[in-house]
Amino acid sequence: MLFFVGRTIILPDDDEPEHLSGPGDRAAGPAGSFSGFGSRDGVSPSPFAVAVRHAEHPDRLEIVHHPAPEAGVDETPDEPGSSAAQELDDLLARFRAERQRRRSVRAARVLVALFAVALLAVWLLDPPLPWGDENRDLTSFPRVSPSGILSGADSQQTDAALRDRLALRQYVTEAIGEASRDRLGTSLNPAVVLGKNRTPFLSEDFTLPCRYPFDAAATRAGLAKLTQIASGTGKSIMVAIAPDKSAIMSDILGPRADALLACADQVRSTTEQTWPVTGGLATGPVVTSWDQLQAAQDEAPGSVFQKGDSHWTSQGALVWSKTVIDALIARGEAPGSLAGAPHAVQVQDEQADNDLYRLMGISKKAMVPVYQVTRKDVTIRARTMKSPSGRGIAVFRAWSTSAPMIDGRTLVVNDSFISRAEGLLAPYFTDLEVMHWSDFLTAVQDDDLPEFDRIIIETVQRGWPQRAGWLEEGQPMYESLAAELGTPAKDETSTSDE
Repeated sequence: MLFFVGRTIILPDDDEPEHLSGPGDRAAGPAGSFSGFGSRDGVSPSPFAVAVRHAEHPDRLEIVHHPAPEAGVDETPDEPGSSAAQELDDLLARFRAERQRRRSVRAARVLVALFAVALLAVWLLDPPLPWGDENRDLTSFPRVSPSGILSGADSQQTDAALRDRLALRQYVTEAIGEASRDRLGTSLNPAVVLGKNRTPFLSEDFTLPCRYPFDAAATRAGLAKLTQIASGTGKSIMVAIAPDKSAIMSDILGPRADALLACADQVRSTTEQTWPVTGGLATGPVVTSWDQLQAAQDEAPGSVFQKGDSHWTSQGALVWSKTVIDALIARGEAPGSLAGAPHAVQVQDEQADNDLYRLMGISKKAMVPVYQVTRKDVTIRARTMKSPSGRGIAVFRAWSTSAPMIDGRTLVVNDSFISRAEGLLAPYFTDLEVMHWSDFLTAVQDDDLPEFDRIIIETVQRGWPQRAGWLEEGQPMYESLAAELGTPAKDETSTSDE
């Protein structure tokens, strides 16, 4: 018989002693040892007996051929039906199988190690976007509790938090977003609609005007009554609409423009008919700036709104701010010498916001110009007060001994469009406070409106149909405004040049 032990098998010569010991041989031992095997009780060693050694090369099979047996020696194999050739073939097959198995095990270990290293490496990648540029808040890690552990909620939240912080997710999302924009010419996020030249637009520009009914007559009646109340106390109210990007860049929407803007255009035309502009100036409570921003866009295409964002540029905010001050002049609430203000100069470029690109999962570097107002003999102090929403209320105080100013306490209720405009308006108002819509509605609910002499309600065009309804008589916001507008102003608003 041929026996397999260890990794090296040697067939001994006939003249090798039965119990020969040498380097590499296994020492004689108890049952189970292979030392000196090949002999049996009362039987001489078979010519096919083997001795097993451990060699320095564990994957080498060493075969020593026996010479032909001497005459008279029984050549019958130890076991019927077996031969040296058969046993050798079987031994070689087993050897090759074992060698292949060992190689497979080593390869599997290498693959597992490489896979583990790859899984670890994805956590070491730097994200292509700063975490602040996410299009939503990152999932927070849970506060572990027994109930959360038992229900599995803690593990699910932990899994979501880890996925949010996996930089590889951003690379994959960005690759998919860029492929859909550049290869398919579309956005996989329904919140974004792509126009010509892959210019993105916010879907809410088209959907929100259709979602909320717009009763211009009821809003006009409510504003007329509020204006009447305010006139009795020396106060005033103004609604200033900030046009949508899609309204000013409708030509970029292509042949779908009429269908997409059906509801928005209807709200716009109704608004312009209800509160018309006379001589290029809005004298009523609603101030629009569609024509002014459109003229600026036609003069310098792409300068009014950011390509990858739903908001205007600093230049667009400057045009809108001019319409507000011009309207105050037309109503006798601002000195006439401020006509054409704000007067600003371009001072630098800054990184564009690119909120629409973020919604598509795309990171793109783009710069937009920044404009700044500098007035001689005007000193400004600014601070931020805490607010329920955490956004804060921006407070500006300005004074001058010679420059014309807009007096009185002015409260601006705003959405995100005012961020580029507040710095342009502040140098012209002696007392300016800027409060976000979320904080204003909280103040309405709590019946705790801040005191003001003048309120300017800024609203983006797409939000106008809904917010117009809040100005109808009987609505909570209307009632709160009526109460504050009916309270006499502390100081007389000055409208003369200084």
